[in-house]
Order: sequence, then structure tokens, then C-alpha cells
Amino acid sequence: RSRGGFHIDCPVADLSFRVGACAAMLSTMIFAGKIPADPFFVGVLLEKDPLENVTGSAWQAEVEREQGWQHSYPSRWLQRHSRKDLDDSRAKSALWAEEVKEAMSHAWNGYRQTAWGYDQVHPKRGKPNTWFNLGLSIVETMDTLWLLGFRQEFDEAQRWVEEHLTFEGANTKPDSFFEATIRLLGGLLGAHSLSLRPIFLQRAKELGDRLISAWPPDADLPNSQVDIGANLSSHIGWRGRSFSTAEVGSCQLEFRYLSHHTGDPTYAIFADRAFNAILQATPDKGLVSANLLGNTRPVEQGSTITLGAHGDSYYEYLVKQYLQTSQTEPRFLERWKLAMQEMMSRLVHRSSDGYLYVAKEHDGNIVHEFDHLSCFIAGMLMQGLHELPVGEVPQDYMDVAAEITETCHAMYDTTSGLAPEIIDFSSGQKVIKPKDAFSLLRPEAVEAMYYMWYYTGDHIYREWAHSVLEGLNRSARTTHGYSSMEQINSVEQKMTDSCESFFYAETLKYLYLIQADPELVPLDKFVFNTEAHPLRIWRPGVDAPGGGLSASASGEGTETR
Repeated sequence: RSRGGFHIDCPVADLSFRVGACAAMLSTMIFAGKIPADPFFVGVLLEKDPLENVTGSAWQAEVEREQGWQHSYPSRWLQRHSRKDLDDSRAKSALWAEEVKEAMSHAWNGYRQTAWGYDQVHPKRGKPNTWFNLGLSIVETMDTLWLLGFRQEFDEAQRWVEEHLTFEGANTKPDSFFEATIRLLGGLLGAHSLSLRPIFLQRAKELGDRLISAWPPDADLPNSQVDIGANLSSHIGWRGRSFSTAEVGSCQLEFRYLSHHTGDPTYAIFADRAFNAILQATPDKGLVSANLLGNTRPVEQGSTITLGAHGDSYYEYLVKQYLQTSQTEPRFLERWKLAMQEMMSRLVHRSSDGYLYVAKEHDGNIVHEFDHLSCFIAGMLMQGLHELPVGEVPQDYMDVAAEITETCHAMYDTTSGLAPEIIDFSSGQKVIKPKDAFSLLRPEAVEAMYYMWYYTGDHIYREWAHSVLEGLNRSARTTHGYSSMEQINSVEQKMTDSCESFFYAETLKYLYLIQADPELVPLDKFVFNTEAHPLRIWRPGVDAPGGGLSASASGEGTETR
């Protein structure tokens, strides 16, 4: 771009990233005094309205500082930090946000150019990978594209959804009901919740009509697999009559949202049937078995207690269901509070080398290991402490959340800068076993950092998140995106040449949100599903649905909140 003879070379081929990259360069030159700190001048260069408040941009942070403007910060932050410290954090994080955008641009272009329309990409060799055969990465990534400001890419994804995403007669096979719900349905609903464009609700309804086939007649719990194209379901043979508590207890946010916005109670009725069955099978208990027996009036099976795999999102959805309907259903709150009390007394431990972690139980015995998946607990505690009424959650939960987040950060202290799947504490110290020394590029540690930062404003969490991004760029980045890794703590690191769709939906999203303005996704107005798809909160009987099916299928919806 040039103006008045001044020229800036922005060495980025990807047009979707040109504004962000130039903004980072401009901010540096403005701060050094090489360009006048004139909002109109900068606005023209970036083809932006000079008076538009482009939250999170590096150039704007420096312009505001130069002109003596005062950025608005949450009062909870101002109680902990000086305005100068917050301004400094904002200036640094704006540049780091541009680095996340560059990572997103690299990953998305790799998928777009080599696997468009397929579920996932093999990022090293640039070949498509099929799972649901329903364009999973497109559906999962749309709300991330929206939040990062990639509107051209979002609109392209929307056109694909309009023109190519069909479920009737789709070439599908029996696949996970749980994953289809949190990823496919959640992705469509997240895109709807942010954009309020009715096409996403329309497709979500079409998918929801097929997902409810997972419930056999008169069953409380859904089968573990659905064939979306055939509109049939089955239960995995090796499971017998066993059901994962997390899987059957993590469809409620999505199905309830779908019922609220379509006006059809069917979806919520099925989801509530499953969750009520869990609560009725475990009366007066907070922590419940990771498995249930039988799909009608189930009972607990076994005695494995975990907030890792097979247990985690059940507890997450306890508190988030309470928040989703504006704290109008106290049964969820009471059971979540009991679960957290029992977790604190039975599962929270400290290693001899000082790390706080949440262990597991099996047959009444403590299993001293900590899943990367369990890092979500820190964010859940912080959200409960700050969004629930004062006095409902003990204040010392904040200290526990902070220490869990510190442990999650320490998981990245490896040769590659990537975290393992599990940390073993059975020796009393933090140990990575060879069988657990792989990374799927999971999001839960950054999720914990995000919630800690959102509620405290502490800059350290932004620094930690940026260090995670540096590890990804150093060790997992490849030709067409980012790859999962084997042996992350060895000099003989090896890429698996696979990339889960949750890397776009969760990992990159949380890496960006922690560097952005906290009001980009205000947590008193949204809850994230367990795949980080943001869903609007509503007040039953008060708030009308937004972006309903009666509007133009591809046009903007109407904001009602």
C-alpha cells in the first residue's frame, strides 16, 4: 500500500492475512515514530473505517496509547492491575494475536488447497482424510474463522454448506454419535450463534433430525453410533450394554439450543431424557462412574471415577446447562456443586515436586495420573466462580484453578514444546511415560489459560499461550498445516501426518481469544460446548430465538439479545 509516496512491502502472499501482517508491521513503525500515529492515516492504509473500533489490532493498541485514549477494561481486571500494565499487555497480545492469525491462515490454506470438502487433511503429504464424509473441518472451523475476522473464508465455507452439505442419502457409515454431536452439530450451531445466518440453523435441524435416531424406542440413552446418511443407529459391539457417561451426558447444550431456536422441543426432550437418566442412576452423588449399564433406567457400571476421558464433559455440561438457560434450573447447579466438593476432597492431590493435579479413582484406589483432557477443570472452576451467584462457589477454587493451570503449562516443558497426553505422578513426581508421550495438539491447557486470563486479566496466561504457539510452530508445523506428534519428549520426534478438526475448532480458537479483547465472546452471554463452539445463552420464556428458519436462508439473522 502507498500513500503520499510512502511505501510498505508486506511479504505475505495470502490475501486473507494481508491486513493482519501489515497491521503488525505498522504498529512497530508507529511506535518507533517512523509513521505518524494518525488513526485516519492508518485506517486508510488498512482499508478500514478510521473511526471503527477494531478490537485486538496491534496498530490500534499503539494508536490509542499515542493519542492518550483509555481503553475500557473489565472492572475485575482493574481491581488487580494498573491501567498501564493492562495497556502493556494489550499491546503485546495484539502482536501475538496476529501470529495466531498467521498460523490459522497457514493451516486453513493447507486444508483448503489439498482437502477441501473432505473431513480432514493429512498435513504433511497434503492428502484428504475421510471420517464422516461430511466436510467436518469446514463445519468445525467456521466459528473460528468468524472470530478471527476471516470473513471471506467464512463466506466461502457458508457457500459450501449451502451447496454441498446434505445428509439425506449421504455416503456415510456408522460413526460416533458423541463426535457427530459436539463437532458437526456443534459447529453448525456455533456458526449460527455468531452470525445468526439461518442456513446454519436449517442444516443443524436437518442433522438433528437424524441424530435423534440414536435413541432406540423407549430408551433413555442413545446408541454410541449413528449412520447419518442412512438415518440408522447401532451400539458398538464390544461395549455390550455399557455406555460412556461423558458421551451420553454431552449432547444437551447442542440439542437444547436447537430446540430453543427452532421451536421444536423434540431435540431437548431426547437429550434431557439421557441426562435425567444419569442423575436418577446416581442420586445424592456428585462424582459418578465413567460408565453406565443399560440404555433404559441405567445403573452405574464399575467404579472408575475420572474427569478425564469418558467422564470429563458430563461435569462440564452440568454447570453449563445451568448457565445456558440463565440459571433457571437449580438441579444442575446443586449436582455440580456436589461433584466439585467431592472432587476437591477425593481427587485433588499435590506431587512431591509441587504440582497440583486431579487424579482418578479405580475400585476405590487413587490412580495418580493427570490427563491433558483434565486441564478443562481449571476453566470450569473459574467460570463457576465468576458466573454463578456470589457465595455458591468457594473462593479458594480460584487458587486450585490457578495451580491446575500451572501444572498444565508445565506439561509443555518438553523437547518439542508440546504436551503429552498424560502425566504420571505415581512416583510422586511429574513423569512422562513413553506410551503417553504423544500429542494430538489438544486444546485443554490453552482453554484453562484462556479462562484464567478472561477472569483475572493476568498477563502471564497470555505469555504461556504464546509459548504454546511457539512450540506448535517449532515442532508441529508442516507443509499443509500442523500435525499430531509421536514422542514429543525425544530428539526423534515424528509427525503422524494427521490433524484433528478440533485443532481448528478449539486449539487455534483459544490461542486467539486469549490474545483478543475479552468482549469478543462475553461469557455472560455465551457458553462454549465441549468442542469450543460458542452458543448463546437465553432466558426461557423471555428471549425470542435469533436467526430463525423463517428468514432468508443465506442472509443475516436478527440479533435479539
